[in-house]
Amino acid sequence: MLLPEGFVDAAVLLPVWEGQLLFTVRSAHLSHHAAQISFPGGRFADGETAEEAALREAQEEVGLYPAHVEILGHLNPTLSPFGYRVFPLLGRITQKPRLTPNPEEVDSLLWVPIDELLATPAFVEERTPPPNNRFPKGLGGEFSELEGKLRRKVWHYPWRGYDIWGVTGNIVHDFLERIREVRL
Repeated sequence: MLLPEGFVDAAVLLPVWEGQLLFTVRSAHLSHHAAQISFPGGRFADGETAEEAALREAQEEVGLYPAHVEILGHLNPTLSPFGYRVFPLLGRITQKPRLTPNPEEVDSLLWVPIDELLATPAFVEERTPPPNNRFPKGLGGEFSELEGKLRRKVWHYPWRGYDIWGVTGNIVHDFLERIREVRL
């Protein structure tokens, strides 16, 4: 996926430990996506690769040491309505994690069993991106147009009272579909 005009690159890490995915609950005081469920991650610093950005951000947000993560692969990049091309990376935590969430960014951590996500009755909705979104025309894939308005597929995974949705939900959907393909 080419970088659309006006977008910047970001990366997220899908940390796996003993069959569980690590999610963060973003701090309630943040100006964007407050209290939403996400993966550790953020924008690239100058000269960084997706792997370097994802590992650095995971250390900054939750205290996960890069040396304790084995990158297993990359999922499909996705676009955020707020101008990010997001590169998701799957990483296996190689030793028992001792995590400390950064209170400036993270309220709490969620360890979600992958098997529970696979069994979750997920649903998809088509949403009109927020005003001033940066999606370019003609994207295809998870995007469509209805009556001249851009629409985007957004996956929701309700889990124990949380709604894992948006860019994170779409990344989870890609991840789970890959697992389902392998298990067939």
